[in-house]
Amino acid sequence: MPIYEYQCSSCGAITSALQKMGAGPDGLTCACGSDNLKKMLSAANVGASSHAHECPGSCGMPQMGGGCPSAGGCGGGMCGM
Repeated sequence: MPIYEYQCSSCGAITSALQKMGAGPDGLTCACGSDNLKKMLSAANVGASSHAHECPGSCGMPQMGGGCPSAGGCGGGMCGM
């Protein structure tokens, strides 16, 4: 289940809730007691795998699957972000 974040329109506080996909703020309340919550846009959880390594070139980007972009590409693997 994803964690959704909501911002209170009354006090501005942010509330997190573990909910089913696509759920809304129905039944949730802020610590201030308001139920006027607006769903926030959250960033995806992107992490590097244990196989990621630093690019040997000047780019410094973590790479997965070998190869540095400055050396001609990722070598067929998936690049880290």
